[in-house]
Amino acid sequence: MNAPKIAVVVHCFYADLMEALIASLKHIPFEFDLYVSISAETNETVRSLLSRSFPDKKIVLRTVPNRGFDIAPFVCEFREVYVAYDLVLKVHTKKSSHTPWLKAWGSYLLENVSGSPEIVASILRMFSEDTRLGLVYPEIIPPLRSELTKDPWQENWGICRELAARLDIPLQKKMALDFPAGSIYWFRPEALEALFKLGLTSGDFPEGSRIRRNGTLAHAVERLMVLIAQKSGFSSRTVCFEPYKTVRDMSFLGRLRNRVCCEWQRLMDRLGRT
Repeated sequence: MNAPKIAVVVHCFYADLMEALIASLKHIPFEFDLYVSISAETNETVRSLLSRSFPDKKIVLRTVPNRGFDIAPFVCEFREVYVAYDLVLKVHTKKSSHTPWLKAWGSYLLENVSGSPEIVASILRMFSEDTRLGLVYPEIIPPLRSELTKDPWQENWGICRELAARLDIPLQKKMALDFPAGSIYWFRPEALEALFKLGLTSGDFPEGSRIRRNGTLAHAVERLMVLIAQKSGFSSRTVCFEPYKTVRDMSFLGRLRNRVCCEWQRLMDRLGRT
């Protein structure tokens, strides 16, 4: 396999997860450039960690406002650089601490895009063998798949319909929806070019302390990713090298524990402590 030109774009909100993320990136068997968005609070910590971990790599760091989760930095801060690369890996420090049965989600996603040299090699081979493959992402985890089967759009129909109209993508409310839930994936830049050409800015996304779990522009971008690639003539493919092992506790006590955890996290969000 010829060495593709690779970029890795990272959004770091939780600095304590960066060491695990960096260890995962070291499984990439080819050279890559690193583009990292960080908050002002974590700037020095992350900068120092990256310099020690990747002393010989090109590293571009940008401090960004707390808007639009990891999606806004990905779409707004680095979109001008993607065209220079054959493939891009998009990752972020994902905790999902607001929901007990999703706490292992971030690890699952990272494991399935860069958890070992063999996993990375397998994904890169998929792109090499299919020049119209535009997007490779981990399968939606079973507990979330169950939720999406019951309610595919989860309060996101309106904002998805608005964004789809701007992209000239037809939507049907009853359509089966597949997307890179959790927003960690490999992609070919040409496949998502239409999204980057919209010219979205960080101001189009809500500020972090007023964020909602659903119904924002970030959620719409995430859910339309496969359709954006398809509109541009590219296919998408899911992978599951390491299955998700956490099962949602649907007992009364389990549901109560989940609700309490969710409400506590929302309170912390409003107080600006996350």
